[in-house]
Amino acid sequence: MIDHTLRNYVLESIYPVVQYGLHEKKYTSVTHSMFEVAAITYLMGRGYDFHTAHRIVESWEVNESFPPYQISSRYF
Repeated sequence: MIDHTLRNYVLESIYPVVQYGLHEKKYTSVTHSMFEVAAITYLMGRGYDFHTAHRIVESWEVNESFPPYQISSRYF
């Protein structure tokens, strides 16, 4: 049985992050966009609102990357 209330709450909560990631990938790599989306969503799960989480994650960027994690495709 699907818990529609939980499903709707979760999907509504992450909707702005998904939209941001889809927009961001037009201007940067998909890998970078995924790092941003994952980090923002993690922070939202820790209690930050979308805008605050987005500002925090943006402050971590160095030349549109997240060193040392985005230097190479070492995980794939």
